[in-house]
Amino acid sequence: MSALTAADLPQDLRETVAGNAKDVDKGALDARYVLPLLGERGLIGTGVRDSARTIRALSTEDLSVGFTLWATRCTLLYLETAGTEYALSLTDKLRSGERPGVSGMAGSFKDFSGAGEIALRAEKEEGGYRVNGKLNWASNLYPDAVAVTGAKTAEGHRLLFAFEAGHEGVTFGTPFGLLGLNATASAWVEFQDVFIPAEQVLTEDFASFMPRIRPPFVLFQIAECLGVAEASAQAAAERLTGLNATFAEDHAAVRAKIEDAIARHEDLLTRIDAGKKATPAELLQLRLDAAQAAVEAANIEVRVAGGAGYAKSSPTSRRYREASFIPVQSPSEAQLRWELERARKSA
Repeated sequence: MSALTAADLPQDLRETVAGNAKDVDKGALDARYVLPLLGERGLIGTGVRDSARTIRALSTEDLSVGFTLWATRCTLLYLETAGTEYALSLTDKLRSGERPGVSGMAGSFKDFSGAGEIALRAEKEEGGYRVNGKLNWASNLYPDAVAVTGAKTAEGHRLLFAFEAGHEGVTFGTPFGLLGLNATASAWVEFQDVFIPAEQVLTEDFASFMPRIRPPFVLFQIAECLGVAEASAQAAAERLTGLNATFAEDHAAVRAKIEDAIARHEDLLTRIDAGKKATPAELLQLRLDAAQAAVEAANIEVRVAGGAGYAKSSPTSRRYREASFIPVQSPSEAQLRWELERARKSA
């Protein structure tokens, strides 16, 4: 498979992530362990291209840690883009890996694209907003987390705000029991008469802010997909002997899809880092293609692994379960297909 370029993981870090993957998968070790290891190497606050490459490299060894970095790096993206005094006061501890980031933005991205509504309701008060409602899913919900999400007033005014774990009136739910990624502290978040002071509002210009953050957000997700796809394809390649040789043609086809997606991803990353734009259709199509490649590669791997791959604790089983998460990660495959159809019609 294609080698990562400038931002590949240091070998000792790669070995640590690979060695811990089984414990993370069992839920015996929180995936956030990787954040300070990345922070001390300066690998959290890098540019869009290098950050995406790091997420991709981590995801080849363990999607849970790749996903944990994804959420933290996205949170950092929102705060840095806002550039407010409060936002910037939180960034150093995210970059160092001392604190994890929570990207509670699924509803905001749905609202922005017209595919849904922001779940949280806000009411303007003197000095800020009063927020109520529930986020059905967020991750990295640790007691020291930094989170970003959105809310909407009855009049339709949309805003994004940041808050820290322990904020009065905010409750993190008990982590879900999932097929995979159980060590990512994923649960619901409830807001009961939560006062958000004006200083914690990142933007009230929702329409202009969202297009600035969506391309990196999607490119970081694509990196997760490609990491899983690469790992599954590589593992399957090592078993294409004997009767399994009958899968060689299918494997070659998937491998070609992965190579193509990597090339397109690198092109988009280079353009975004250079300050150029990517069209919504380009981003959406690549997100769909990368997700499909991951699912197809994992399906081939589990077939050629045989009974050993069906064991719950095997790396093959873990990657198969990781791949099953990708189509449901927001934006889901259904939302991506819907958005892509709209983007093509409006082009």
